[in-house]
Amino acid sequence: MIIFRILFYLLLIFLFIVGIVLFFLAFHVRNFTKRFKQQKETRQQSVDGNVVIDRRDPRDANKKIIPKDEGEYIDFEEE
Repeated sequence: MIIFRILFYLLLIFLFIVGIVLFFLAFHVRNFTKRFKQQKETRQQSVDGNVVIDRRDPRDANKKIIPKDEGEYIDFEEE
């Protein structure tokens, strides 16, 4: 009878360790996919085939680079 109790506790310990390993594995996979998506978003391919890598923060990447008081407005007229 004591052998069944020992096997039962060993099984519980084994399941606990497997649960912890699966939790950490899922955590690392989630972080890896998040980093991969961020790298994919910062990488853009231009028209001529060159790859442009934008390493700025995604919040800063959407901001305008040229201030409003610079440049000129060109009115486009379709012929």
